[in-house]
Amino acid sequence: MALLLTVFQSTSTQAQWRTASYVGLTKTPPLQLNNLAGQAVDLSSFKGKVVLINFWASWCEPCREEFGELIHLQEKYDAKGLKIFAVNLAEMKPRITQFLKGNTISDNAIEILLDRNSLVYKTWKARGIPTTFLVGKNGRIEGVWIGSIDNADSDELKGKIEFLLRQ
Repeated sequence: MALLLTVFQSTSTQAQWRTASYVGLTKTPPLQLNNLAGQAVDLSSFKGKVVLINFWASWCEPCREEFGELIHLQEKYDAKGLKIFAVNLAEMKPRITQFLKGNTISDNAIEILLDRNSLVYKTWKARGIPTTFLVGKNGRIEGVWIGSIDNADSDELKGKIEFLLRQ
Protein backbone atom coordinates (compact mmCIF):
# COMPACT_ATOMS: atom_id res chain seq x y z
CA MET A 1 0.00 0.00 0.00
CA ALA A 2 2.85 2.39 0.80
CA LEU A 3 4.32 1.76 -2.67
CA LEU A 4 1.00 2.57 -4.33
CA LEU A 5 0.73 5.78 -2.32
CA THR A 6 4.28 6.69 -3.31
CA VAL A 7 3.49 5.98 -6.97
CA PHE A 8 0.45 8.25 -6.79
CA GLN A 9 2.39 11.00 -5.05
CA SER A 10 5.25 10.93 -7.56
CA THR A 11 2.99 11.06 -10.59
CA SER A 12 0.73 13.80 -9.27
CA THR A 13 3.53 16.29 -8.65
CA GLN A 14 5.44 18.26 -11.25
CA ALA A 15 8.16 15.98 -12.62
CA GLN A 16 11.55 17.58 -12.96
CA TRP A 17 15.26 16.79 -12.73
CA ARG A 18 16.65 16.70 -9.21
CA THR A 19 20.07 16.05 -7.73
CA ALA A 20 20.93 12.65 -6.25
CA SER A 21 20.96 14.27 -2.83
CA TYR A 22 17.23 15.02 -3.27
CA VAL A 23 16.56 11.31 -2.77
CA GLY A 24 19.27 10.95 -0.14
CA LEU A 25 22.08 9.52 -2.25
CA THR A 26 25.65 10.73 -1.85
CA LYS A 27 27.16 8.12 -4.19
CA THR A 28 25.94 5.77 -6.87
CA PRO A 29 24.67 2.52 -5.34
CA PRO A 30 25.58 -0.82 -6.91
CA LEU A 31 23.27 -2.30 -9.50
CA GLN A 32 23.69 -6.00 -10.26
CA LEU A 33 20.64 -7.74 -11.71
CA ASN A 34 19.75 -10.33 -14.32
CA ASN A 35 18.16 -9.33 -17.61
CA LEU A 36 15.25 -11.15 -19.26
CA ALA A 37 17.68 -13.64 -20.84
CA GLY A 38 19.01 -14.52 -17.38
CA GLN A 39 22.38 -12.83 -17.95
CA ALA A 40 23.94 -10.86 -15.11
CA VAL A 41 24.31 -7.12 -15.70
CA ASP A 42 26.56 -4.99 -13.50
CA LEU A 43 26.36 -1.19 -13.75
CA SER A 44 30.06 -0.88 -12.84
CA SER A 45 30.99 -2.47 -16.18
CA PHE A 46 29.39 0.47 -18.01
CA LYS A 47 31.83 3.18 -16.87
CA GLY A 48 32.65 5.31 -19.87
CA LYS A 49 29.02 5.21 -21.01
CA VAL A 50 26.11 7.41 -20.06
CA VAL A 51 23.46 5.22 -18.42
CA LEU A 52 19.80 5.93 -17.85
CA ILE A 53 18.20 3.67 -15.22
CA ASN A 54 14.42 3.62 -15.13
CA PHE A 55 12.42 1.88 -12.40
CA TRP A 56 9.04 0.68 -13.67
CA ALA A 57 6.28 -1.93 -13.51
CA SER A 58 3.83 -3.08 -16.16
CA TRP A 59 0.82 -2.27 -13.95
CA CYS A 60 1.92 1.39 -13.61
CA GLU A 61 0.11 3.45 -16.26
CA PRO A 62 2.66 6.33 -16.34
CA CYS A 63 5.42 3.70 -16.70
CA ARG A 64 3.60 2.12 -19.63
CA GLU A 65 3.13 5.48 -21.31
CA GLU A 66 6.80 6.34 -20.80
CA PHE A 67 8.17 3.10 -22.26
CA GLY A 68 8.03 4.36 -25.86
CA GLU A 69 9.98 7.47 -24.88
CA LEU A 70 12.73 5.31 -23.36
CA ILE A 71 12.94 3.18 -26.49
CA HIS A 72 13.13 6.34 -28.59
CA LEU A 73 16.05 7.61 -26.47
CA GLN A 74 17.87 4.26 -26.73
CA GLU A 75 17.49 4.23 -30.52
CA LYS A 76 18.53 7.87 -30.87
CA TYR A 77 21.62 7.81 -28.62
CA ASP A 78 22.76 4.16 -28.58
CA ALA A 79 25.51 4.70 -31.16
CA LYS A 80 26.74 7.74 -29.21
CA GLY A 81 27.18 5.76 -25.97
CA LEU A 82 23.87 5.87 -24.09
CA LYS A 83 22.69 2.67 -22.39
CA ILE A 84 19.19 2.41 -20.94
CA PHE A 85 18.15 -0.13 -18.33
CA ALA A 86 14.47 -0.56 -17.52
CA VAL A 87 14.50 -2.08 -14.01
CA ASN A 88 11.26 -3.93 -13.45
CA LEU A 89 9.91 -4.12 -9.92
CA ALA A 90 8.90 -7.52 -8.56
CA GLU A 91 7.18 -8.92 -11.64
CA MET A 92 7.80 -12.35 -13.08
CA LYS A 93 9.22 -12.80 -16.59
CA PRO A 94 5.91 -14.09 -18.10
CA ARG A 95 4.11 -10.91 -17.01
CA ILE A 96 6.84 -8.73 -18.52
CA THR A 97 6.88 -10.61 -21.83
CA GLN A 98 3.07 -10.39 -21.93
CA PHE A 99 3.38 -6.60 -21.49
CA LEU A 100 5.98 -6.41 -24.29
CA LYS A 101 3.95 -8.54 -26.70
CA GLY A 102 0.72 -6.71 -25.86
CA ASN A 103 2.39 -3.42 -26.76
CA THR A 104 4.28 -4.79 -29.80
CA ILE A 105 7.65 -4.10 -28.19
CA SER A 106 10.49 -6.46 -29.11
CA ASP A 107 12.33 -8.20 -26.27
CA ASN A 108 15.55 -6.40 -27.18
CA ALA A 109 14.17 -2.88 -27.79
CA ILE A 110 15.46 -1.91 -24.37
CA GLU A 111 17.34 -3.94 -21.78
CA ILE A 112 15.00 -4.98 -18.99
CA LEU A 113 16.50 -5.94 -15.65
CA LEU A 114 14.64 -7.93 -13.01
CA ASP A 115 14.52 -6.53 -9.48
CA ARG A 116 12.46 -9.39 -8.08
CA ASN A 117 12.47 -8.25 -4.44
CA SER A 118 12.73 -4.50 -5.17
CA LEU A 119 16.05 -4.45 -3.28
CA VAL A 120 17.83 -2.34 -5.90
CA TYR A 121 14.83 0.01 -6.00
CA LYS A 122 15.18 0.50 -2.24
CA THR A 123 18.98 0.84 -2.39
CA TRP A 124 18.64 3.52 -5.05
CA LYS A 125 16.08 5.31 -2.84
CA ALA A 126 13.65 5.70 -5.70
CA ARG A 127 10.52 7.57 -4.71
CA GLY A 128 7.71 5.86 -6.51
CA ILE A 129 7.60 4.75 -10.09
CA PRO A 130 8.49 5.67 -12.64
CA THR A 131 11.76 7.11 -11.38
CA THR A 132 14.74 7.58 -13.70
CA PHE A 133 18.39 8.10 -12.81
CA LEU A 134 20.91 9.56 -15.24
CA VAL A 135 24.46 8.32 -14.60
CA GLY A 136 27.47 9.99 -16.24
CA LYS A 137 30.48 8.30 -17.82
CA ASN A 138 32.30 8.64 -14.50
CA GLY A 139 29.65 6.49 -12.79
CA ARG A 140 28.17 9.38 -10.78
CA ILE A 141 24.43 10.09 -10.69
CA GLU A 142 23.92 13.35 -12.59
CA GLY A 143 20.19 13.64 -12.09
CA VAL A 144 16.98 11.98 -10.93
CA TRP A 145 13.66 12.33 -12.72
CA ILE A 146 10.71 11.46 -10.49
CA GLY A 147 7.62 10.76 -12.54
CA SER A 148 7.02 9.95 -16.18
CA ILE A 149 9.25 11.28 -18.94
CA ASP A 150 6.59 12.38 -21.37
CA ASN A 151 8.80 13.97 -24.04
CA ALA A 152 12.13 12.34 -24.84
CA ASP A 153 12.83 15.14 -27.32
CA SER A 154 12.48 17.93 -24.77
CA ASP A 155 15.38 20.39 -24.75
CA GLU A 156 15.94 19.70 -21.06
CA LEU A 157 16.36 15.94 -21.42
CA LYS A 158 18.26 16.06 -24.72
CA GLY A 159 20.52 18.76 -23.30
CA LYS A 160 21.44 16.70 -20.23
CA ILE A 161 22.08 13.52 -22.22
CA GLU A 162 24.04 15.24 -25.00
CA PHE A 163 26.15 17.19 -22.49
CA LEU A 164 27.10 13.98 -20.68
CA LEU A 165 27.80 12.14 -23.95
CA ARG A 166 30.26 14.90 -24.99
CA GLN A 167 32.27 14.64 -21.75
